[in-house]
Order: sequence, then C-alpha cells, then structure tokens
Amino acid sequence: VPALVLGRRTDVLAWNELGHALLAGHLDPDAPDDPPRRPNTSRMHFLDPHSRELYVDWERKARAVVGNLRIAVGRHPDDPLLAALIGELTMKSPEFVALWADHRVTPCDAASYELHHPVVGRVTVTQQTLAIARSPGQSLVVCTTPAGSSSEEALTLLRATGAAYAGGAARVAEPG
Repeated sequence: VPALVLGRRTDVLAWNELGHALLAGHLDPDAPDDPPRRPNTSRMHFLDPHSRELYVDWERKARAVVGNLRIAVGRHPDDPLLAALIGELTMKSPEFVALWADHRVTPCDAASYELHHPVVGRVTVTQQTLAIARSPGQSLVVCTTPAGSSSEEALTLLRATGAAYAGGAARVAEPG
C-alpha cells in the first residue's frame, strides 16, 4: 500500500515507491533522504499546486492538516522549526491563515479522500495515521482502498507502471 513516514513537523522522512507515486510523483523520489530538500506535507498541501489539485475536496484535507499541526504545536510549543513552518504558511497562504484562525483542534487519524491523480484518474483512499511507538514524534501514514474497487485497480496500475508525473504531465519510470 502507499505509505509515508512523517516527522512531528510533517516532514517526509521516507516513502515507499507507491506512496511517492500516489501523493508526490512530481517530486524527486530521493528528496526525503536529503534534509534541505525534504518534502513537508503541510507545505505541499498549502503551497504546491500539484498537491492542491490532487485532493478533490482540498479544503476538507486542509482542515485536517491544520488540525494536526495545532496538535503538534500543543505538544511541542517550544519547537522553533515548527514555529517557522507555521510562520511560513501564514505568510504564503491566505487559506492557511483563515483555517489557523478558526482555532479548532481536530485530530485526523483516519479519513477517506477522493483524489484526482494526474496519471490514473479518480482514486478514493482511506488515509490512516499511526504513531510509531519506538520513534516518538514520527508517524506512519498508509493509504488503503476497498478490495476489488476501481481505486484498488488504479493503485495496481500505478504500481505496475511505476508512474510519476512532472510538471503536470504523466511520465512512466523506466524499469530497473
């Protein structure tokens, strides 16, 4: 299944090939290994046009992102890098500002989202966030689909092709 490991600031610490292809195929698959280029899912959701177009109900996912950031700030109020992320999103995203001002703290550990993937089309996934007990502050995000569904077929196609996308155009990774 598509999977990502996130740090407490929503930095992508690792992703499997399918997680990358489903959620961030337009980014370098090796980016999580390089801290200066490491993707951040909160930043991607609010500032990356590809990620913004991925979620059919972008605002619903945005509320979940903000809710989870509020929880992180509550747990780590003295984290300067987390404060810097909130500051960056505040300066660059009016939507973030509006949602952050709402002050609701709603954890989102599991939710279903409809995606409009640029390579395989409509895919409905349930995103589940699981705490990693041996690595405090890290979580595993997995995306599942109902067995036998068209969404499962889309993920099978995505897995089989190794598809990623760049600049909004689909490309298929070379085997090997």
